[in-house]
Amino acid sequence: MHPRETMQHLPRFVQGYLTFVTGVPLPGEQPLIHWTPAKAALLGFAQTAAGVALGAFALRPFTLWSLPLLVLSWLTTAGGMRRLDVVIVHQTLHGKVAKTERGNRILGELITTLLWRVPYDLNRKEHLLHHAFPCSMKDVDTRYLISTGMRPGMTRGEYHRYMLKMLLSPKAHWSFFSGRIKANFTRHQPRYRLAMSIAYATMTLGFLAATGLWAEWLLLWLVPASFFFQNATFLYTQTEHRWWLFSHAEKLTRQQRDALNFARFCGEPTPDVVGLTPARRTAAWAKWWMRVFFVHTPYRMFVLVGDTVQHDLHHTRPSCDWAASAYERRTDLTGGTRNYSEVWGSLLDHLYAAGQVRAR
Repeated sequence: MHPRETMQHLPRFVQGYLTFVTGVPLPGEQPLIHWTPAKAALLGFAQTAAGVALGAFALRPFTLWSLPLLVLSWLTTAGGMRRLDVVIVHQTLHGKVAKTERGNRILGELITTLLWRVPYDLNRKEHLLHHAFPCSMKDVDTRYLISTGMRPGMTRGEYHRYMLKMLLSPKAHWSFFSGRIKANFTRHQPRYRLAMSIAYATMTLGFLAATGLWAEWLLLWLVPASFFFQNATFLYTQTEHRWWLFSHAEKLTRQQRDALNFARFCGEPTPDVVGLTPARRTAAWAKWWMRVFFVHTPYRMFVLVGDTVQHDLHHTRPSCDWAASAYERRTDLTGGTRNYSEVWGSLLDHLYAAGQVRAR
């Protein structure tokens, strides 16, 4: 039985939440919110603002509870930034947020300036190459991951050490962050974009000089925009494809291209408690819900945001109604589409599914 289907006997009021966490609606289930590109963009800005507001609350005054609240603030802010970047900016590159090409460009340029990300034109060029030659050496994501030391055939121990090093390495983070800054201040971009970057930097410095909020800006904006945002980006990119499946070949059949992609569904079947004592049943259900709340939900909130859970749908049908991707994919499967695959579990399961870890 499909893992999501094992959850259908749970109370009705939790089904919307479970659909969000897993990324999979039940058969016949209707969305609680009719998501549109505008609502998705507003959610990204709202989550970012909520994270900053939570951090400001944690600092006034600084108490014993401030540190955990500050960590939650960093994660929330970085998750909102990721939602703006990997969902909204990404879809502007496909012309799927605003109604016009100019509208998509303006929105994409504004957000990439705000987040110190690659400007629109270069971003779009690199992303379309990613779609045309996924997982090949023409794909900038492939080259990036290889540059970090990722390789196929690692044991789990080797892979864990590599991941820990990359997530904590000051050198790796500085390389990532300095590349973002350089991309915003290069002359090899439209003059208006360079002017936007300079204006944003000038306004930021002016605001901080006038208010004296240097420490708050460093803690509540720079930390989540660098360390946490970059780690979320790294983890997301690691799980994006089966990177090594065809040894970075450029010419692939449609079937091979589909095999590179998989949906990253979060969760696991509900526990089988038939025949267990009441105490063991309670323990099994407590463990299951703890994993929902503290493993799968944070992953969906801070790393695997928005429609990115249905990544195979995006590569198969980039022109789909991405804001309702969970329901679009369900419709495709109901209609007999066979070129989708999925991996259930946690972030760790999706990392292993990418294929660089040696099978046991």
